[in-house]
Amino acid sequence: MKKQMLMVLAVSLIVLAGCKGGGDGGTSTRSFIGGTQALEFNFVEGSPPKEVFDGGNFPFDATLNIQNKGEFTVNKEKINITLKGFFPGDFNNPVVNKNPDENMEKSFIDSEGNIIPGTVTFLTFSNFNFIRKLPANNEFNIRAELCYNYGTTAQGDICILDDLTQQNDLVCVVNEKKSVDSSSSPIQIENFVENVAGTDKVGFNFEVVQRGSGRVAKIDSSCDDEEINKDKVWVDIDTELPGLTCSGITDGNATSGFTKLFGGKRLIRCTQDTSLPEISGKDFEKKVTINARFDYKEHKEIGILVKHATG
Repeated sequence: MKKQMLMVLAVSLIVLAGCKGGGDGGTSTRSFIGGTQALEFNFVEGSPPKEVFDGGNFPFDATLNIQNKGEFTVNKEKINITLKGFFPGDFNNPVVNKNPDENMEKSFIDSEGNIIPGTVTFLTFSNFNFIRKLPANNEFNIRAELCYNYGTTAQGDICILDDLTQQNDLVCVVNEKKSVDSSSSPIQIENFVENVAGTDKVGFNFEVVQRGSGRVAKIDSSCDDEEINKDKVWVDIDTELPGLTCSGITDGNATSGFTKLFGGKRLIRCTQDTSLPEISGKDFEKKVTINARFDYKEHKEIGILVKHATG
């Protein structure tokens, strides 16, 4: 009896494992990888070294490893890396401002559901050499600041009904919170809700939310000091239907423009007219595509000990 029970349990576990594993490896239905990652970077181990000597006899490099772990491709001209935190003249005036040598292609999900990683690159700042003589050992900080364009794309569904008072046998539901898929980025689209907005109108609203630890600036501002703390994000909303208008955006048109985040978020409200000839008399679901674009600034620091060379 015990053997029979163990055999039944074993078969059940195998069946469950097959179900969870996807069986024949069918195509994934996921739209995006998701998450809050974008460009990830750090100093390569040993570059710069932890310790060097003064007197101009110890040249060294500083190298960054940069990987695009988000789902937005960044052209190399739109990524600026600057080294700060030290007086360049002390270190033989090395070049402290560069762009990568290649575009940073995004991570993505292919047609078979496999996650394809984004570009990995290395950027080296050469010709560092502490040329002064120090009276004693001294520690310096090197800060790498990245400013780059980034963005996210999100998708949600709205329900269009010819008779918005109808309650039975619906092809979809209007008044409810909808799921929304947002690509990996520090800015996310969340809390997508649809509702009846009138006899011939449906409304939907969503939040633009800052989920990363960096600083948001107006797109193409190069993270200028005048823009870096204004938290402006360019938003574009598209249902591919006429009669869409949105509020909560400025400096654009009825469906695209800048929105300013307050406390790391901003609510956008939209209304879709359903009385137009292209829409009237039909019941269907329609994708809403939301694109957000912005400049993003992050930094990493590393300490380097400059030792006094005796003699």
